[in-house]
Amino acid sequence: MPHVRMEYDARPAPRRVGLPVYHVRTLAPVASGAFYTAETFWTAAGVAVAVLMGGGAIWAALRASHPRRRLTYTTGHDPLVNQLVGGRLEIRRNGTLLTDPHLVRLVLTNPGRRDIPSSAFDRGQPFRVDLAVPYLEMVATESEPSAAQPPPVSVLGSELSIGPGRIGSGTTITYLLLVDTVPSYHCRHSLLDVRVEQLPVPPARRVPRQLPLVRP
Repeated sequence: MPHVRMEYDARPAPRRVGLPVYHVRTLAPVASGAFYTAETFWTAAGVAVAVLMGGGAIWAALRASHPRRRLTYTTGHDPLVNQLVGGRLEIRRNGTLLTDPHLVRLVLTNPGRRDIPSSAFDRGQPFRVDLAVPYLEMVATESEPSAAQPPPVSVLGSELSIGPGRIGSGTTITYLLLVDTVPSYHCRHSLLDVRVEQLPVPPARRVPRQLPLVRP
């Protein structure tokens, strides 16, 4: 049998000479869609959604039945005399001479949905506000709603002590105090499971020209 020498023609197919043309059978395309169209995926997704919704419902129920307690407080003061008065002027309160009297407003608010009970005051320690003034006197206490009973309050030196006592949900308590010289505020508390937050100081309000506490 004679030896046959085969050579490969590298030219493009239309120009090839003497070589048979073979047709290569291509593979049939595999039907493929987006992975999220698979039945197994939708089943797993449904289970995941059900778990998340169930967990969210449980969390909402627990939060509704056990909302966190909150207490906000605001401090502010106004001078009793905000204009220079010519001549000699003396301001006395119950015989005590005041050199620079100011009216202090301390506002406590329970904006939460749960009452703050007396037991929230750890070891019966009160909510304390030290104003660092030489003279401090309680003038009045106001509650909103008016039927709310505010916690007991006492004054010792330059410090105001509030509680222990119940502060109802939605209750706002305003304490009015008379001090001598501009006060500063240092608050301390030992409330348990209560988030205490200080709100910004409200803008100063004008004091009426005639006050019952001021007598020339």
